[in-house]
Amino acid sequence: MNQLVIECLAAIFGMLGTLVLATKSRYAGWGFVAFLASNAGWLAFSYAHGHWFMFAQQVGFTVSSLIGVWVWLLVPAIDRHHDKLVREVTGL
Repeated sequence: MNQLVIECLAAIFGMLGTLVLATKSRYAGWGFVAFLASNAGWLAFSYAHGHWFMFAQQVGFTVSSLIGVWVWLLVPAIDRHHDKLVREVTGL
């Protein structure tokens, strides 16, 4: 993919992630998914251009984004599934 396209998409997804997270709505956690897309783009861009400190920064941001996806999206989904199973088994 063209480096200009990667750079542009990485910037757009980064801004989108910030806007979605800032809403504090029930969809706010999806901002971390947008951040992951942005992280992937910046990792590819920084690697291609030899920007190693930027690459290292994006590795850290990717870890942060993965933690955000876990906390905001996966744990609540697991909890909802667990609660549903408990209700089915107990009949409550």
